[in-house]
Amino acid sequence: MSGNRDGVFRGREGERELLSGMLDAGTGVVLVDGAAGTGKTRLLAEIAVVAARRGFEVATAQDELEQPFLLARLAEREPDGPTLVVLDDLHLAEPATLAALRALLPASTHEKVVWLLARRRGEGSDRLFAAAAARGALRIELRPLPDSVVAELVADLAGGIPDHDLRALASTAQGNPAALNSLFHALREDGQIEVAAEHASLRTDRSPRWTEALLRDRFTSLSGKARHLLQVASVLGPRFEPGDLAEMLASSTAILLPAMDEVIGAGVVTSLEDRLAFRHELLWRLVADSVPPPVRRALHREAGEMLLGRGDSAVTAAQHLLHGAQRGDVRSIDGLATAAKAVLWNAPDAAAELAVRALELTDQASSSLVYRTVMAVRALVAAGKITAAQALAQDALSRQVSPVPAAKLRHCVATTMLLGAQHAESVEISEALLAEPDLSSELAPWVEITRMMALLGHDRRRAEEVAETVVRTHHGAPDDVLATALAVLAAIARDTGQPGAALDLAREAAQSVTSHDLGAYPQLLLATIFSGLREFGDADSVVRRVRSGPSAVVTKQAMTAVVQARILLQAGRIEEAAIEARGALATSEETGHVALLAPALAVLAMVAIHTGDLPAATEHVERYRGHVPVDGIIFSRAYYQWVDVLVSYVGLGLDKALALLTDEYPGLVSSGLFAEEPRAAGWFVRRAVEAGDERLAKAVVDRVERLAEEHPEFRAVAAAALHARGIYDGDAALLELASQQHRDLWARANAAEDLGVLLTGATDRAASVKALENALGLYREIGASRDSARVLGRLRKLGRRRRAAPVRPASGWSSLDDTERAIANLVAKGQTNRQISTQLFMSPHTVNFHLRKIFRKLGISSRVELVMRSRDDQ
Repeated sequence: MSGNRDGVFRGREGERELLSGMLDAGTGVVLVDGAAGTGKTRLLAEIAVVAARRGFEVATAQDELEQPFLLARLAEREPDGPTLVVLDDLHLAEPATLAALRALLPASTHEKVVWLLARRRGEGSDRLFAAAAARGALRIELRPLPDSVVAELVADLAGGIPDHDLRALASTAQGNPAALNSLFHALREDGQIEVAAEHASLRTDRSPRWTEALLRDRFTSLSGKARHLLQVASVLGPRFEPGDLAEMLASSTAILLPAMDEVIGAGVVTSLEDRLAFRHELLWRLVADSVPPPVRRALHREAGEMLLGRGDSAVTAAQHLLHGAQRGDVRSIDGLATAAKAVLWNAPDAAAELAVRALELTDQASSSLVYRTVMAVRALVAAGKITAAQALAQDALSRQVSPVPAAKLRHCVATTMLLGAQHAESVEISEALLAEPDLSSELAPWVEITRMMALLGHDRRRAEEVAETVVRTHHGAPDDVLATALAVLAAIARDTGQPGAALDLAREAAQSVTSHDLGAYPQLLLATIFSGLREFGDADSVVRRVRSGPSAVVTKQAMTAVVQARILLQAGRIEEAAIEARGALATSEETGHVALLAPALAVLAMVAIHTGDLPAATEHVERYRGHVPVDGIIFSRAYYQWVDVLVSYVGLGLDKALALLTDEYPGLVSSGLFAEEPRAAGWFVRRAVEAGDERLAKAVVDRVERLAEEHPEFRAVAAAALHARGIYDGDAALLELASQQHRDLWARANAAEDLGVLLTGATDRAASVKALENALGLYREIGASRDSARVLGRLRKLGRRRRAAPVRPASGWSSLDDTERAIANLVAKGQTNRQISTQLFMSPHTVNFHLRKIFRKLGISSRVELVMRSRDDQ
């Protein structure tokens, strides 16, 4: 390596070694070939300096005009000592000069003369070079720099390790050092390079005027045919298939081959494994912008019609039609509608854009208008745009609409009402539709599903009647109507304290699901029941199955996030629970999914109360008590009531909490709460004993023991019964057994703390301290700072100064937990947050949360740095 930071001599070590060897020999001819910008002139200049230092006389010509005079002087006299003759740019030399040189070279073979002859490859002096080569001259060809050298050179020029985007732009120079210098000079003039923590990247907040001009010159220097080819290719996208390009140009790949070779040779386009691609997005946009907008729209339309005509992906075709379709263009508009239908489930945002655009372009007098409206409304619902969907449907229904599409639009309105927690209105619309004798057999099942779900949130008695009728009269293979009916019955069984029946019904419901839409509910209900019973492995498996399905409908994603949030909370993963719940809350607020607000708020209230943020906990509870409907569809109503009582106890004291329980929630203790949240049993007995309320304490113990007796297979309920009885009877053995048998960190910590408190009043101080320290360790593992502080206070009263809990190292790879390490490894493999979320079955919000922790622990600030650290440290 030469050490030059202007890059000319990067990667030329081999050539310099050959030339040095020729100087050592003291005689011979060297022929140097190279394209413009490869560093011929600079290499010759460097060797001339080396030769002079070794005692050579150096003879050189400034340009092609001086070359004849230099040759004449050399012909007239013999050199006094070792001589280096340097002749550059021989492709520009006059024929007479070349002839004189051909004559002079053989005559000097016995003299101490080294001839260094250079030309631009393929531009002249062929006879001279051929003759010299035939007599044994050494040939050196300066090729483009290899990728490894280019990377080093780019790092020099950029002042830091380049990211992928910067390396891609540098690749447009095709390893030509002068072209790279010019490119980075332009980037510096534009202020486009940003260096942070020794890593260089392109800025996007400034206009790259000089850089664009440089790249535009490269484009405009091409032949007319090559420019034409690139302009059409730019419409096909940053990557394109040669066959598509040939079809667009009404030509063949064979005929276009010369132009393709030209654009590849110019560094504008590169060849990938299965297609061609513009080397950088900036080049692609420059070429695309050179096409006048009307022409570009027409080309997009032709591309879309070409893809549709041969049966290619409707989605790919639609992307072109979005840019090119015009009002009244029936074929293109039909293509948009077809594509919207094709991606409705797996890309609802794209489906909504396509469907709404098709509707906008449809003539108001067209018979297709109402069907396009139905498609647009369905796509908007799938994309989570509830308000827009409802407004569009109601606007269409305000006009004269034929019965079949009118029914579809009314069902869409009923669905938006259900998602917006307007259950009575949704029931009313659904039942009116089901009463119509001409309701299509295709639509009727979906209307029935919507009615049962709305009834579950509005009228439990009627929901049970309808669901039982569906189950009793269902014939044939399982379907979504049966799945929904079974799920409704499972939710009712859960809420009325029948966990065994709830689990069996939910399992059967999940197995009956067949579709992408509301079919997620039966599966997610099963996950909540598993989690309540502390079967976290089964719960996670169900959530993974839902998340790995093909549907990306926003309702499913938000519902899954809120269910996952409570599973994480119940499992003691409090930080991750908060991230999932906040993501679900934000999505629900943004999209109008009012029905999902209360579940997210309840989880966040629990997180807040255990982390010591009483104002936030109170705000969350007050919000779902006074403004957000609590429908008992996702979680039971009893769960929200318990969260309310818990927050009231922390914020207002024991008397207020028990008054709330007695006055507003008298049926809470007799509900199914202790199978949905087993640790609540110990909490209620603890508070009742604290208040001297024997009746309440006995009622809770009796209830949870009866549940345990009726369902011996549910170990979490059995442990809760031991826990409640241990507090009630003051039995240390039962509390110790409960702390061992509980199936979640929260309940184990609660039982250990209750044991420690009980033993504090006895004489066994050491056992009390041990139990409390056990509880403290569990609370710290969860991240429950308020509970940890309470236990620390108890330990201090016992005269015990608790040492800081052992923790992972604060930084470095060893500080990462298993989840963080898995995410770091996937990032190092180039995966995006969304790809990682799919692979690890968590939301992108959770992935981003873990990434921030990884960055903090490793002392880095970007994914690029994470990749580099991963390679260095692992």
